[in-house]
Amino acid sequence: MANLVKSGWELLLTLVSKTQTPQELDQLLRLLLTLEEQQQLAMRVQLINQLLLNDKPQREIAYDLQLSIAKVTRGSNALKVITDRLKKFLIKHLRE
Repeated sequence: MANLVKSGWELLLTLVSKTQTPQELDQLLRLLLTLEEQQQLAMRVQLINQLLLNDKPQREIAYDLQLSIAKVTRGSNALKVITDRLKKFLIKHLRE
């Protein structure tokens, strides 16, 4: 099962990287993700963006985004282990 997940993840990364327009990527992700998964992923992006802004306490972010404090903490912990390069990429592209 773990190998199937790994190979599926690698296929997903390949497909995503080969999309050429935002519209193609949108169509692909709408095909692959349920509406609930799309909403969860969108909320995760909002959470990461808010955490990177670093201008609110985590409890306020949780309240504003209607998330549990545990989800906010997990997002915060995830940001602690990313590379500086990825962090700069996120800051740059989330602010566009």
